[in-house]
Amino acid sequence: MIPTENTFASLIGIEGNQWHYHIPRFQREYVWGKYNWSKLLEDIYENDPGHYMGSVICVHEKIEKAPTDELIYEVVDGQQRLTTLSILLAAIYSKITDAAASKNPEYQQDDDFIIKRNSIQRRLIKKVNTTCKVLPWWIFRNDSFTYCLRVQPSTQESNLEDYKYILSESGILKDVQYPKNCGNRRLHKTFKYFLQNIPETYGGLADLLDRIYKLSFIHISEASQSKAFLLFETLNYRGVPLSAIDIIKNKMLATLESKHGKSIDDSYDRWQKLLDYLPTDKEQDRFLRQFYNAFKFDPEIKISRITKATGSTIISIYESLIKKDADSIFNKLNEKAQIYNHLIEPEKYSVSALNDSLVNLERIGAAASYTFLLYLFSLPNEMLDNEDSLAQVVELLCKYYFRRNITDYPSTRDLDAINIDLIEKCQEQIYAGHKLNYQFISNEILTGRGKPSTLETLQNDLADNIYDNNEGMARYALAKLDETSHNREYAPNLWARNEKGLYVWTIEHIFPKGKNIPDEWIDMIADGNKEEAGKIKDEIVHCFGNLTLSGYNSRLSNLSFTKKQEKSEASILGNKIFIGYKNGLSLNEINFDLSEENTSLANSAKWTKEHILARNKKMVEMLLTLFKFENEDNKYGR
Repeated sequence: MIPTENTFASLIGIEGNQWHYHIPRFQREYVWGKYNWSKLLEDIYENDPGHYMGSVICVHEKIEKAPTDELIYEVVDGQQRLTTLSILLAAIYSKITDAAASKNPEYQQDDDFIIKRNSIQRRLIKKVNTTCKVLPWWIFRNDSFTYCLRVQPSTQESNLEDYKYILSESGILKDVQYPKNCGNRRLHKTFKYFLQNIPETYGGLADLLDRIYKLSFIHISEASQSKAFLLFETLNYRGVPLSAIDIIKNKMLATLESKHGKSIDDSYDRWQKLLDYLPTDKEQDRFLRQFYNAFKFDPEIKISRITKATGSTIISIYESLIKKDADSIFNKLNEKAQIYNHLIEPEKYSVSALNDSLVNLERIGAAASYTFLLYLFSLPNEMLDNEDSLAQVVELLCKYYFRRNITDYPSTRDLDAINIDLIEKCQEQIYAGHKLNYQFISNEILTGRGKPSTLETLQNDLADNIYDNNEGMARYALAKLDETSHNREYAPNLWARNEKGLYVWTIEHIFPKGKNIPDEWIDMIADGNKEEAGKIKDEIVHCFGNLTLSGYNSRLSNLSFTKKQEKSEASILGNKIFIGYKNGLSLNEINFDLSEENTSLANSAKWTKEHILARNKKMVEMLLTLFKFENEDNKYGR
């Protein structure tokens, strides 16, 4: 084993020996989703060129290779990153071609454009010269030429066929037949996501391509699967690199002793108290970034030429602040960490509407909002027009980030800038001698730089296969729908966790989502037509209409609809308790109209495509009522 550091450009380079990365057939399918795609773009844009992407662990085919031989690596660790980056390159190829053809025709004759476009193609496919009558399984013919893929996805869940079609759709390959239901699977959704979220201009695409090529990887190859998997486990479970907060702590304590005469022991105790407010490594790192972004309007905090804190600037920011006045910045960090704890652990504080909304904000996954809330919660009371303003703003942010996470707009990489801009607008009000009120903040959130998507866009995205697009938000929405019926007599804790910290209530698919559809379901959903049942599953199995919550998923699983509906279990005391859809859960009793009949999941005699779509429509209508903005009439549309 000889680890080597490579840029992504050299990893799938176009010079010398040709390296190819095959995801073995036994590997699981591609599983990355919208969060991972947006995080990848955020990492590419927010960090300096050369951002480290981790290791790629491979098994090489054999040690001895002639200079002209193809070198095949079986990927043990790295398939999600390699596959995603390859699809991102295909999206850039597609858009860079369109940009040149429709907007800047002169680019088509430009040497730089030709080189960039060709380099993408040659990094994704390679022409193979062969006289073999029987081709190896990984070589294929297209447009009268013979090719192999530089990154070849797993064959699981049609990943390989979908990937070839993506290359055809982007223009890299020619006329690949559309695989059935390709548009409903993850690889094609990845491609569509990137097409919608990467730049439109040639210059923007060229900059993104350069950043991708400079991404840094550690390439490690082993001669056997067993050694490679052992290495994979070792790297994933043993290595704990020094974090940014460790480096900042060491600098802080040393400076407090040398320049301010503070005892190392006393400073260390104070540092540990600060960390008590920030329980996890993730929260500690996020706090350091959001602290700077929230208060950089303060001349004592702002570092020249650093507009916001990112993973690549965080250490230099705090080195500068510590050098300027370690004691002052340490005091401010401790003060703000206490406030931050209220944001991230609101359940520790007294019961109130404000804290209930903060709990919802955490469940939605709206950590980006903590930058603005850290600023807002730090303001003296006299800066706000009334004591209810905080609760109103947090409730508004719950609706805002619910919509943002469903529609993926604004983009994840824009959220820091949006929060910073909102803080600057509020500071302008304060500098002008005005108090902040809910109406001002609401208007800035809904019409300013971070203006949300339209209610129509939210409706369309809610009606889609929500579980497949965003499982976390699907669960949150299901719980909120059930909570609309909560009262003193009925209030199940849908957020309870077991001894392992996992949710007791989890998402249950009514029409099973598994690859092998049970015969009973094929008969009910498609009149015995297995192919049609598979098509219906791909189209709507993950939409709200086919989802509920259950604390007994493993006991329902692939049962027939009637058994799922009627299922009961004997308790320890011998009393029958329902665990099926007649368990009294309000979510199962949502009434919907179908063919002039009013029914529900608990009461329906069967479960067909029409039932799923009708229930889906009703649930989406209820969610729109819950999460639309006050007096919304589409004037906030983008």
